[in-house]
Amino acid sequence: MGAFREQNIEVGRKENQIRRFFNIQQGDLLVVPVNRAILLARATGQKSFSLDVHYGENRVGAEFLRNPDGSLKRVPRDDLSNALETRLKIRMAIAPLDEFSEELERLYTTLEKGGHSSISSQYEAQNNDLVAEAKKELLKRIQKGGTYLASGGEGFERLVMELLELEGYSVHRPSKRHYSGIADADIEAYRQDRFIQTKLLLQVKHHQGTTDAHGIKQLAAIDEEGAQRWLITSALIEEQTITYAESHDVQVMDGAEFVDWLFEQAHHLKITTRSRLGLSDAPVLV
Repeated sequence: MGAFREQNIEVGRKENQIRRFFNIQQGDLLVVPVNRAILLARATGQKSFSLDVHYGENRVGAEFLRNPDGSLKRVPRDDLSNALETRLKIRMAIAPLDEFSEELERLYTTLEKGGHSSISSQYEAQNNDLVAEAKKELLKRIQKGGTYLASGGEGFERLVMELLELEGYSVHRPSKRHYSGIADADIEAYRQDRFIQTKLLLQVKHHQGTTDAHGIKQLAAIDEEGAQRWLITSALIEEQTITYAESHDVQVMDGAEFVDWLFEQAHHLKITTRSRLGLSDAPVLV
């Protein structure tokens, strides 16, 4: 952190996460969330630096629990306590799980000795692989215009609006002259219950490759106190853009996160929407 300060590098809200990462010690138990499951590993204490993975240059060595065939042991999230499962949803790269150490150590010891979590992990692993492949293919189709959504970003915006409505929001698209200057939002969404009122201002980008900070600048320029600002894109968002968004109180959802959301609501989408996306209702054997 001293070196960062000397070179005027701003890390913002990520300082605690960076400290946790560099303070990982040999023998520490690591929990890695993956699709509908977690992986468990022990830190080896070895640290390294390599340029072959973008934004993954700094490495901490880890030995993962594996099955006899060498594949990673996956623990379905349904096998975790409700509190731990909820904690894993936190939007943070490196988070402390000290309060769950007893549960996690017990689970690690059981699996290390060849035991199983409470339900069969084999089916879960196969099913997760199919779901992950389907998500990957659907995202590729959305990015490249391989669906039957309306063109020009119109279809993607409508899809986001349908998902918001399924979440209980009332949505509408403001006119292009509603805001002045660079300020702009593609969608406004409202939700109110007995205790809380929420307003969302969203910029929606139907992109391939990466999405830059322009949508963030548009949202940040809106003078409306109390509204949550979101940039939702079908593309990747680079780390410097995410940092820029955080500094302007704008939250971001990249293509992979969007497809996760889409799959959560897939069975509730309109039949016409599922058809345009190419999503089948037919059961699949694993």
